[in-house]
Amino acid sequence: MSGSVTASLAISGERVTLRDWAPADVEAYRRWIVPPEGGGVHEWQLFDGPFYGRWSADGANRWCDGLLGKAHDGAWPHVRENLAVVDAATGEFVGQVSWYWEEKPSDPSSDGTRLLPWRRLGLVIFDPVHWSGGYGTEALELWTSYLFAATDSERLDFATWSGNTGMCRVGEKLGFTEEARFRRARMVRGELYDAVVYAVLREEWARRA
Repeated sequence: MSGSVTASLAISGERVTLRDWAPADVEAYRRWIVPPEGGGVHEWQLFDGPFYGRWSADGANRWCDGLLGKAHDGAWPHVRENLAVVDAATGEFVGQVSWYWEEKPSDPSSDGTRLLPWRRLGLVIFDPVHWSGGYGTEALELWTSYLFAATDSERLDFATWSGNTGMCRVGEKLGFTEEARFRRARMVRGELYDAVVYAVLREEWARRA
């Protein structure tokens, strides 16, 4: 993901637009990831990977400051690694989409054997006001279409847990297949849940059109 571009990217749907980060998006994002004053967590953090460590205030602010610099410079990679999700009607920041390498591709060996590009998706809609309103479903739909068009990935997937019923529903609505269920693998607030992986193949996504 080297190099940078200056042309801005925006992908519009009926409910949401995915776009390169504007400074106002970064500042809204900062308010959602910096820990609340007095301790505790934001409500979205109860569902989005609650078994992972959280940002410290310093770490969150450093991340946002770096993102803010890119927003001012337009220094985005050719294939975007994350985009802001905003309300299509008002431009209000509501979340983000992202991806990371589950496995990086390798050069082929003499017999053609290689590791294929394996990207894992991320999606967060921060404010509960925007939950169950179709924002997350459309955001992931636009992001999946973009990544299949912009990359050579043969599959895209995301990992969640059985207690995040909203994210599971998003995958099911979009035709992702539940490929893996690791039973009783996540401890959340004293209860055991399953870890779940949903995926879609390039040809499966193309058949939706």
